[in-house]
Amino acid sequence: MFGLGPLELMVIGVIAVMLYGKQLPDVGLKVGKSLAELRRQWSTISRDLDVTGEIKSRQGQAHTDTRSLSSQFDDEESAQTSPAFDPPSSPES
Repeated sequence: MFGLGPLELMVIGVIAVMLYGKQLPDVGLKVGKSLAELRRQWSTISRDLDVTGEIKSRQGQAHTDTRSLSSQFDDEESAQTSPAFDPPSSPES
């Protein structure tokens, strides 16, 4: 959990008991409620700001537009014919 080993967790527990003593259950309850509320708010925000769905739809639209432009370019390129290159003749001395 968060890269903490058993010894570190024990030290944190001892410090918490020294600081809060009898109030430790109340503090734990408040921290738990705060974390639950934070998770609820986070899920609400992420649901409201579903950016990935919008990005994927715009990406699909851009892909379609790119294919359309590419096919138009290919059609124009194949329709154009350039005149044959006729090199100038070298002057005889």
